[in-house]
Amino acid sequence: MQTMTEKIAFLGGRVSVRQAKGYRAGLDAVLLASAVHVKKNQQALELGCGAGTALICAAQQNPETNFTGLEKHGDILALARQNTSENNFSDRIALHQGSVVTPPKVLRPDSFDHVFLNPPYFDDSNALRLPKAGKDTAFINDGAKLKDWIETALRLTRAKGYVTLIQRADRLSDCLNIFAGRAGDIRILPIAPRFGEAAHRIIVRARRNVKSPLVLLAPVIIHETGHKERQGWTPEAEAILTGEKRIALEAVGAVRG
Repeated sequence: MQTMTEKIAFLGGRVSVRQAKGYRAGLDAVLLASAVHVKKNQQALELGCGAGTALICAAQQNPETNFTGLEKHGDILALARQNTSENNFSDRIALHQGSVVTPPKVLRPDSFDHVFLNPPYFDDSNALRLPKAGKDTAFINDGAKLKDWIETALRLTRAKGYVTLIQRADRLSDCLNIFAGRAGDIRILPIAPRFGEAAHRIIVRARRNVKSPLVLLAPVIIHETGHKERQGWTPEAEAILTGEKRIALEAVGAVRG
């Protein structure tokens, strides 16, 4: 049976992505893509690319870079292929089916300059009430834990290459423990819902086989105080979400795209 989809615009309409109804990638995918900076002719990989939202947004914002996506579920991978074609990125995005735990052999160790990922936010299915079908694997790891995701990312990244991920803020210590002894120059960007509120997400970027010290950046604030709807974005968040600016992990705040 054909999966029902809906088409959603991102980056101010620069790209549009068909997504399976029941789960819509959005804010986190765009934030992750905005933090992925890849130089001309380098190779970048997204683990668990889903329907391709972050992958396509990153490709749009890094126009002279080749991208690869890995997705476990065949029906979602087919949707990612359709989205890649409809956004005219088939020449720069290669897609493969496979598990993060045992990626296909075509994804060789030490091959990518930048690996990025949005791992499910929970390892334990008992940690929360299960979301509706079609949304559960985006929130709960299916046969892999956060450690597996990050270790695979490190294995596939070249020496001195970058791994960038978005995750729940309360899993920062888990991320740092996994990176310990394997990566340095770690940049942590808190994402807070509103001014004065604790961060609920973090973007973490680490560089494999370097020993530079950790840097904690000033947070990105998503909503103006008192607003929950789209029109309540802060100017910085709106600029990032529309593609007018990109997240800069080298310095505080965002740089113009």
